[in-house]
Amino acid sequence: MRIVQFMASKRYVGAERSFVELCNELAKEDEVSALVVRGCEFIDRFDPRVQVIELRSNPSRYNPWLYWELKTLLQKLDPHILHVHSAKAAEIAYRLQKIHPIPYIATKRNSERRSKKAIYFDRAPFAVGVSQQVSETIHNPNKATISNGIEPVELGEVVKEPVFTMVAVGVLEPRKGFDDLIAQVARLDFDFRLKIVGEGREGKRLQELIASLGLERKVELLGQREDVPQILASAHLQIINSHREGLSRVLIEGLFYSDLIISTKVAGSLEILEEEFLFDYGTAASKIAQIYHDYEGYKQAFAPIRAKREFFTLQRVAREYRQLYRRLARV
Repeated sequence: MRIVQFMASKRYVGAERSFVELCNELAKEDEVSALVVRGCEFIDRFDPRVQVIELRSNPSRYNPWLYWELKTLLQKLDPHILHVHSAKAAEIAYRLQKIHPIPYIATKRNSERRSKKAIYFDRAPFAVGVSQQVSETIHNPNKATISNGIEPVELGEVVKEPVFTMVAVGVLEPRKGFDDLIAQVARLDFDFRLKIVGEGREGKRLQELIASLGLERKVELLGQREDVPQILASAHLQIINSHREGLSRVLIEGLFYSDLIISTKVAGSLEILEEEFLFDYGTAASKIAQIYHDYEGYKQAFAPIRAKREFFTLQRVAREYRQLYRRLARV
């Protein structure tokens, strides 16, 4: 089957990582082409079996040359199905239909409904949400839920940090709630370390907040890292403190590598975690203290949740998408 995947983003964070990994997994059995925008950060991360095409046009959704370029490429590639990821690509695919009709699937990765961009998932021939709560924000009778997945790595022997260590992973943006998390851990009355993995426009402000609270020896911004599995495994607790999510990729990673995960009540976490591992935004300190004082008890209670991880493998995700492609393309 000939499959074209398209994502109109330059950054390489959770959604883009899932996009690349899905392309790579599908390419093990199918003919996969990945369309990426000019100057994207992840062009070198694809498997050699994936045909990667960097668009030359300015990636503005209002650029007519972009649509002409996409039309020309799709005529040449002649795919059975086009799969677009996230809101901008969904809007571009919808507008493209006026000059080049083609069956396509649009995957929505966040639970935001108020954005005007959400309507392009409603208008797609078929839409996919990465969690049940995300799917509920799509007003399209032709939809399904297919979660994200990862291909876990073998870590070998893991050495735990000597001090109670917490890890939070994500792009440094306000919606991830890192500022609140830093303020919360400042209230803890026991020794700890908090490692925040990721890059973004909030980095400088977060570093200033750390300094203002006198937490330089306890809270560390690690930047972008390739060894997230090892960092999670060597820590004691993973924290998701977001305002909103679709299905956090780091939540799935945590099921494979973390001893314990706690999260705000966001999409994905509400479906996977039990109530005792959820907390209201702005109350992380209280939940962290509870876990610290009964760590083994919480760790034991988390074991059945970790057992769910086998559902979130990349192979299973690719298999579900492949079945959907064949049904929609009738091949």
